[in-house]
Amino acid sequence: MELPEPARLPATPSGSVRTDDTPWPKVLGEAGAEVAGPLTRVAARLEALLQAGRLESHDAAPLREAVEEARAAAMATQQLARLTGGRLRQSHERVELAALMSEVLQQHAGVLTARGLNARAQLKAAEVLVDPSLLFGLLHTLLDWAGRGACAPIQLTLDHQAWPPHALLTCRFNHTPPDRVPDPAAPFPAPALDTLRWRVLQQTARAMGLRLDRQDTASQTLVSIEFPRTVNAMGEGVSAPEPEPPAQQATSTRPLAGASLLVIEPRRDRRTQVREAVQHLGLILDFAGSVEEARDFCHGGLPHTIAYAALVRGLRLDILRSEILASVPDFPFIEIEEQGTVLEISDGAGRPIAKVGRDALARTLPAALVHELGKRLGS
Repeated sequence: MELPEPARLPATPSGSVRTDDTPWPKVLGEAGAEVAGPLTRVAARLEALLQAGRLESHDAAPLREAVEEARAAAMATQQLARLTGGRLRQSHERVELAALMSEVLQQHAGVLTARGLNARAQLKAAEVLVDPSLLFGLLHTLLDWAGRGACAPIQLTLDHQAWPPHALLTCRFNHTPPDRVPDPAAPFPAPALDTLRWRVLQQTARAMGLRLDRQDTASQTLVSIEFPRTVNAMGEGVSAPEPEPPAQQATSTRPLAGASLLVIEPRRDRRTQVREAVQHLGLILDFAGSVEEARDFCHGGLPHTIAYAALVRGLRLDILRSEILASVPDFPFIEIEEQGTVLEISDGAGRPIAKVGRDALARTLPAALVHELGKRLGS
């Protein structure tokens, strides 16, 4: 019996076989961007119809929710591409895990309440060495994922293991009411929880070198996140010490090492100017070519601050700013003027946004960043 010949890719006109060496993380990111773009336009159109009185709020609500869910999924694919692309720059800073977890809980309280849920936390003090921006995103993703899968209050616990003395964060919740299953404690897979948000959580933990474990029963899910680089409670240093590469040691001495900056700038040459102005600060730097791209980026986790070119000012930027300030009231924005050497620091009253002049960007932008981020990060 003769086996059929294997299928072949169609040949190119020259007779050679067409191949595609594009890495999958890049494909994943491009797919997310292609999906997010049209969805962003749909969301903007919905808002315009609402403001014009051509659509009732009760009719728009389910449409808006569906669009936001789809946009979040598209954003998750872009996050996965970034996390698995192997180009993440990380710093290793001391972060008070309990304080940051409490901050994230406060930010999610309103969303959880709207879903009829709440989070109960027992958090012991624990200081860990991690990249602050990635940790912030990890905790947000954890609560976002748990809040969408839970049917009862979420239990969060932060404690220290006896040995090794690592900080251990656990998240426990019921995904199914116990009275609806024969044996609530029986091990049982929960495929409904294997969402894109879960994949982002997995990949973020992996990128940070954390140990993530999940145990599912017929009724309950328990997620554990172990932090191998934990500062000992006795002040004796760091458990499981790992030598930092020279590049990371240099970065950790920079004034804003580990803080993240998103810059909205459509012009490539101006992006280079910004990059050169802040390269000595040790920032995690990301760029968006438009307000829509910035909004998609922020749906996956907020940076510590946003700087934007003055030419992108407008209604869409105002809406993005309002959305961010609704959840993080002290979030700093910096406007880059097209000309001049101005340096105006925000004061929270008559001057809510810092402004810097492009003609002296190497001096004004770092000064504004140190001031604005210093207020937020408590330095």
